[in-house]
Amino acid sequence: MIYRSKAEKLSFTFRFVLTFVLVNCVFLTTLSAQKSNAAVDSNQLTLTAQNFHIYTSGNLRFVFGITSEALVDEITFNESAVFRVSLGQKITAGQKQVQALNDATEEFVVTDSVDLTIREVTRRTDGQFELIALSTDISSGTRRIEFSGPGVYPVRVEVFVNGVSRASLLSFINRYNPSRVLKPMPVHAIVSLDAPITLQPDGSRLINQTTRTKLEKLIKLLKLDAPRVTVQISPELIDGLTRSTDPADQSLLVQLVAALGTTPIVSTTYIQFDPSAASTNKQADQFESLLERGAATWQQLLPTSRIVSNVWFAKNPLDQNGLDLVVKAGVRSVIMLPTSSAALGEFDNAARPYRLSSNKTDISLHLADKNYVDQLSKPTNNAFSAGTYLAAQILAQRSQIESEGGTPALRRIILTSRDGSVYNGDLIHEAMLILSRVPQQVALRTMANLPAPRLDAYKPTLPKVNIASFVERATKITNLRSDIEKLRTTISPDAQVWQDWEQLLLVMSSDSMTDAQCDEFISVTRSELKKIRQSVTLQEGTTFTLGGRESELRLDLQNSSEFAMTVQVKVVSSKLRFSKGVETVEIPANSSKELVVEVVALSNGLFPVEVRIFTADGLSQLGKKIEVSARVNALAGLGQIVTGVGLLLLATWWVAHIRRKYRKKVSKNHPVLRSKP
Repeated sequence: MIYRSKAEKLSFTFRFVLTFVLVNCVFLTTLSAQKSNAAVDSNQLTLTAQNFHIYTSGNLRFVFGITSEALVDEITFNESAVFRVSLGQKITAGQKQVQALNDATEEFVVTDSVDLTIREVTRRTDGQFELIALSTDISSGTRRIEFSGPGVYPVRVEVFVNGVSRASLLSFINRYNPSRVLKPMPVHAIVSLDAPITLQPDGSRLINQTTRTKLEKLIKLLKLDAPRVTVQISPELIDGLTRSTDPADQSLLVQLVAALGTTPIVSTTYIQFDPSAASTNKQADQFESLLERGAATWQQLLPTSRIVSNVWFAKNPLDQNGLDLVVKAGVRSVIMLPTSSAALGEFDNAARPYRLSSNKTDISLHLADKNYVDQLSKPTNNAFSAGTYLAAQILAQRSQIESEGGTPALRRIILTSRDGSVYNGDLIHEAMLILSRVPQQVALRTMANLPAPRLDAYKPTLPKVNIASFVERATKITNLRSDIEKLRTTISPDAQVWQDWEQLLLVMSSDSMTDAQCDEFISVTRSELKKIRQSVTLQEGTTFTLGGRESELRLDLQNSSEFAMTVQVKVVSSKLRFSKGVETVEIPANSSKELVVEVVALSNGLFPVEVRIFTADGLSQLGKKIEVSARVNALAGLGQIVTGVGLLLLATWWVAHIRRKYRKKVSKNHPVLRSKP
């Protein structure tokens, strides 16, 4: 390049140097940003174990894995790499502060920390790292984490390389003084498992895969924590498992029965049948019947299990009429799940004690704590870490109640998911395992023995619930039941079909069934009912030949149903006289029986005979009338009699005629008659 002047050359050199410096600055800035981003994005620490409860002068122990092999290599071969354990400020604002720190919406303020080199950390055979940090409650000036008394604390574990934080994890610690005398706060874990109706219109049973998965998760939880969990399962689902022919369902049933053990089972209606809807639609009797059916189902499956009948799990909003109905059935405590308690509006607050009243009877009301619903309603990748987080929130909530002058023992924490089912049993197990280790602070309870409502508890007014009318559906079901009952005298009460019909009628009333599903059940049931009513038949068009004036009509009645049927048979003909107008006969299942009817023929010839089959009480005709024929051609003696009578009459006439002619002839020749006057 040729420069015009020396100044121009200097100017170009200056610009070149400036550009070089700027490029390097940008490069260094980008590199720094990349390192910074690496520190944020490479959060590869996975906590698998820790001692959550730290006693006075105890040690903090953490076991975690590092998923990045590159980071592991840096830690191993870089002498500047350290593991830093940092203690944050004690939690004073309860559960919400724990959540804020976990969500990083509140700053983690370090109060003390300690660095451990790779030589001070144990590398386990499974590749995980185990570190131990000493602790104290007094200023010691040594490498000990200093706590400021009992309480819940956030703690952070970080990996530093060349002074840059490359990975970190957040957890919580409960600094615990076992010498303090405390009253524990009750914590309840409840599971409520509903499912689509298993009974199908054709009488078969179907458990879908979603329901099977829910059962598998429940079984897994119960195997670990059966005594600590209160369970409610749809009795219709249990019935479906027992009657299903699918090997997978039979296996689930065996596992479930074994896992339930001593778990308290809260009773409910055989099918989903909302008490508020039942009261509004004037179906209180059916509600009570379904409650009894539900209890009987459990009693049959687990005769030694404890069935809790004085507790009601409300999944839908409950109004006063619905409350009156469950209280009449013996309920003394109502547990509102999230969907139900939402109707309370401003009173949807689990921290507040409530009571309800029905016919001068006080009922305790408890709400599922919505602070934990979201966590329990979704899966998690690290059950231990999530369980630790849940336990920290509960203990922080307890500390806040105590610090504000409240009584934790009067506060009741109810843990459940949004719909009551189990989403992550491992999370629940880890949390309960942690909480069970501090019985002075927390007591894990079931719903088997809930106390009477507190007199100082607030009594909210239950808002009126908008309930759809089931009058039309109820009318359809009533009409179907009436038609089924017409066969009561015809089919033996021991026949399985009565149980099948009762099952179908029961599930049709479930408020979980749509109108379209109900109509399908009714249609299929009516088709089956029609088939049964037409199952007793006689071959139409049959011709019977009678061999005399007095004879027998032999009717071969066929029964194609799976059960014996007792019917009335009425035979009518204008040319026959029957000794009995009605005959009652029982025909075995899938068989036939000959009915012999004594008749008197009134004339010769071929003429129709009508056969009608009725229920045993004669009030309802089964199927259509059947037309057969009777041929009477064996009355030959009657013709001979008529001929003989005719000949006798003819002979009599000839005798009379001859005698008349003879008399006339004699009279003509008599002398008196010949004389003249």
